[in-house]
Amino acid sequence: MAPKNIKFVELTSKYRPLGSQYHRDLDRVLSSGSFVLGSEVARLEESVKHFTNGNYAIGVGNGTDALILSIKAMDIGSGDEVITSPMSYLASASSIAQCGATAVFVDVDNSLNLDPKMIEQAITEKTKAVLVVHMAGIPAPMGKIMEIANRHHLSVIEDCAQAFGAKYDGRSVGTFGRFGTFSFHPLKNPGTIGDGGLIIAEDKKDAEWLLQARNHGHNGRDECDFWSINSRLDEIHAAFLNSYLEFQPNQLKRRQKFADIYRKELANVVSFPQIPENGLPSYNWIMILAERRQELIDHLIDNGIESKIHYPKLIPDLKAADTSCRTNGSLQNARKNVQRILSVPSAEHITEVNLIYICEQIKNFYS
Repeated sequence: MAPKNIKFVELTSKYRPLGSQYHRDLDRVLSSGSFVLGSEVARLEESVKHFTNGNYAIGVGNGTDALILSIKAMDIGSGDEVITSPMSYLASASSIAQCGATAVFVDVDNSLNLDPKMIEQAITEKTKAVLVVHMAGIPAPMGKIMEIANRHHLSVIEDCAQAFGAKYDGRSVGTFGRFGTFSFHPLKNPGTIGDGGLIIAEDKKDAEWLLQARNHGHNGRDECDFWSINSRLDEIHAAFLNSYLEFQPNQLKRRQKFADIYRKELANVVSFPQIPENGLPSYNWIMILAERRQELIDHLIDNGIESKIHYPKLIPDLKAADTSCRTNGSLQNARKNVQRILSVPSAEHITEVNLIYICEQIKNFYS
C-alpha cells in the first residue's frame, strides 16, 4: 500500500531517539546549578570550533542575534550599506536594518545564492560588508565572493543558519568571512528544542568583543564597557546540542544521500538549484524548481504528501522592506525562481520508501 500522510516536518521523530539522553542532560544541568553560559556552552563552542575548523566560537541566544551582533562588531550603522540576498528568511535583511544600516539586495545565481557579478555592480562608497546566505544548505561560491570582497576591502558575514556542515572547496561554510553565524532553531540541523545560535569569528579581538556584547557589554559582574543586548545561550540548550552533535555526521550523510536520490529519480522531470563547483551542501531541506508549482502542490496533497515553499516572497517585496532597504538591478533570476522553488520532504521521519513514493507522484504529475 502506498504511504499516506507524509508530513514535511515531524519534530517528534527528530528528537525521539534522543529522549533518554536529553533527560540525562537535564539532570546533569539541574545538578550543576549553572544554567546560563556555563560549562555546557563552553563545550558546545569548542565542539563547533573543532567541527568547522573555525578560529573562535561564541554561543548566543539565537541565529538572528548572531547576525545583529556580528554587524555591530564591524561598527556598521546609519549611512552604511550591506549587500545581501533577496532570497532568504527575512532575518538576514532585518538584522542589517536593526543596526541602522541599509540592506542592498542583488540578484542570485543558479545556486540561489548571491551572484558574485551582481555584488561587484552594487558596490558604492557606502558599502561596508557583504552578507552571504547559504540558501537551504547549498554553499555560495565563496571563492569568487571573497576575491571581490577583499579587492574592495569589504568584510563578509556568512549566514549559515541553513548550512551547518556544508562545505566549499573542502572548507566549512562560516569560516571564509570575518563572521559565520548559525541558528539552532528546532527546524535547523542541528537544532535544540528552543532557540540557540552561535558565531564563528576569525579575529581574536572580534571574539573578545562578542563575548562581552552577548552579555549586556559586561566586563565583570559590576562593570559595563558599552551598552549591548542580552543574548546568553542557556546551558540546557547547549547540553541538548552537545548530545545532538554526536548524531550530526550521520544525519548529514543521510540528507546528502536523499538529495542524490531526488536528483537521480527526478532528472529531466524537474530542475534543481545548481551546486557550485567544489560545493558540498548540507541540505537543511531539499529544494526542487517546479513548473506549475501550485498544481504540483495540490497533486502532492491529494496523494498524502506535504511540501513547503521557502520562501514564497522575496524580502524586498515585504512591507517591512519599504524602509532601510533598496534593490540594485532587476533581481531577474530571483524573481523567476521564487515562483518555482518547492521544498520536498527529507527530514528524519522520511524513509527511502517515502522518498521513492514522492518521486513517483512528482513524475506522475508531469507525465
